[in-house]
Amino acid sequence: MSAGMGAAMTWPGFINPIGAWLFLAAIPLVVLYFLKLRRPRMEVPSLVLWHSVVNDQRVNSPFQKFRRNLLLLLQLILLGLLVLALTQPFIASSAGSAEFTPVLIDCSASMAAIDPATGKTRLELVQDEVRNLIENLRSDQQLALFSFASTGRRLTEFTNDRRMLLQALESITATDVPAELDDVLRMTAAYTTSFPIREVLLLTDGNLPPSVEFELPFRLDVRRLQLTAANLGITEMSARRSGPQEWDIFIRVSASSEELLTADLQLYLNEEQLFTERISASAGEGERLVFPVVSAGRAILEARLVPGDEDALRTDNQCWLSLPEARSLQVLTYGRLPAWQRAVGVLEGVEQEALEDGVPEQTEYDLIISNRELPAGISGRQKLFVDVIPADLAGLVEKRDGVSLVTDWNRTSPLLQHVSLGEVQIGDMPAWGKGAGVGELEERGYEVLAEGSSGPLILQKREGLQTSWWFTFQTERSTLQHRVAFPILVANAVDTSLRQASLSEVAAAPTGVLPPLQLEPATVYTVRTEQGEEVQGRSGVTGLLTGIGAATVGRYEVSDGSDVVAVVGTGLLSLSETSLSAVEELSFAEVSVDAETTVVLDTDQPLWWGLAMGAFLVMLLEWWYFQRVRGVVQ
Repeated sequence: MSAGMGAAMTWPGFINPIGAWLFLAAIPLVVLYFLKLRRPRMEVPSLVLWHSVVNDQRVNSPFQKFRRNLLLLLQLILLGLLVLALTQPFIASSAGSAEFTPVLIDCSASMAAIDPATGKTRLELVQDEVRNLIENLRSDQQLALFSFASTGRRLTEFTNDRRMLLQALESITATDVPAELDDVLRMTAAYTTSFPIREVLLLTDGNLPPSVEFELPFRLDVRRLQLTAANLGITEMSARRSGPQEWDIFIRVSASSEELLTADLQLYLNEEQLFTERISASAGEGERLVFPVVSAGRAILEARLVPGDEDALRTDNQCWLSLPEARSLQVLTYGRLPAWQRAVGVLEGVEQEALEDGVPEQTEYDLIISNRELPAGISGRQKLFVDVIPADLAGLVEKRDGVSLVTDWNRTSPLLQHVSLGEVQIGDMPAWGKGAGVGELEERGYEVLAEGSSGPLILQKREGLQTSWWFTFQTERSTLQHRVAFPILVANAVDTSLRQASLSEVAAAPTGVLPPLQLEPATVYTVRTEQGEEVQGRSGVTGLLTGIGAATVGRYEVSDGSDVVAVVGTGLLSLSETSLSAVEELSFAEVSVDAETTVVLDTDQPLWWGLAMGAFLVMLLEWWYFQRVRGVVQ
């Protein structure tokens, strides 16, 4: 499927053909020149004027040809031009005349890039072309405007109201998120059930995902701006703990130009500048820097890029990263689990509470390892159960007498990385219930990480940010605890919990949605941007605050009443947006669409204004001639 519109130019059409009836006004105009003049009889001293009198009589004779009169000719031409302008003639575009046309306008981050040739942003250039399309809209054509970035937004219903369309067009602004087509195409497809949509117009700079999982029910006309611009931006920012209070901050800077671009990279801790580094980068040759930072409590880092050369996009020059408070990982081993307690106890950065029975000292832990049901009110971000089958899997997984061998395990799972379970023997025999299998467990949200000769051995279930593992056998009655794989497995569980609690690694949040925040349960919080905008959100029963939109780069303060309980920042962090790259072809289900390179939209060309201007010039000519005849104009 091609994006071009290659039809030939058509003959002029008329929006208001009824106005052609006004050509009949030429009849009374000509009749006025046939009317005989009634003059009084007068005696004259000379016959010099007799010649003009004879000519005047011939002009007023309806049966004789009157002499050519320039004023009459000019007036007829003036009347013809005015009537033609009233019929509103136009030359139809080669695009045809689809009656209902949705117009999809890209407003992703790259559309805010400035074109060095015009000084306008890419979005402004697209708006100029759509404005031309709206102003030349015919009465039998209707447009519906949509904008899209990470999600789609309908701006107008189908209408030919130019004022409404122009107001909607002016309201579009570029956002700080990458572009996605799926949502806006589904919104557009929903209109095909109510309107005869044959074609959809998509205006973009081409910075789109090359593949879209969507089946097109219409012809997609992709119009891509062909612009080149030099840009430098921050595309990655993360931190890794290197000591009790030490962090290594990693920052990557990428560029769009093949030429080397330079800039100053500044790093701030709680608004205090720590470092300034001169960097240079080009397309495909980004620069990665590491900065050591000391921070014991919660802190927020800001990376700021100050370009020394031309920089088309400003929104990728800043990024924020929140550092958590330095503390040990809180681990609870609950029940009689001596091997697990020893393996956890030798790990650094871990504070373990080992308890066989009773009530734990705390109510919340980063990691809980247990072989029994937990007391009420005790929760953990990560949980690992030993010799426990989940209650909702009763009848699907059961224990039987016999010995089981590990037959397969998920080597890519964070829990089982670098863990070899080959030839591990298990004294228990977890087995599948009657008619049960992996599919029944997956329907309940479980993933089988390791499977034995009779049934599942290790299960995993994710619920939001929480992850739970179940060992369906007793590790004490297996050879696992006597192999090197066991301490590695325990270390993996601890490392996963450290990352989940942001105690070992933390990454900057990209724009779109704020990362989940662990706060007080069932509490309403206010999230405030640097521009003063506010949005409220309520944390869940586990204290997790999720789903807060973050469409712009900047700092976000989370407040409980007047108290600021958390500060989190975002960055664009998109290599595709920073590179300002454009795709040549979009791939859909069973079809590809060319991203045509063009700036000017092919629209109907109105002729009425030219005709009106011609009528004005003819009127000036008539006035000049009339005045010249009477000797006013020399």
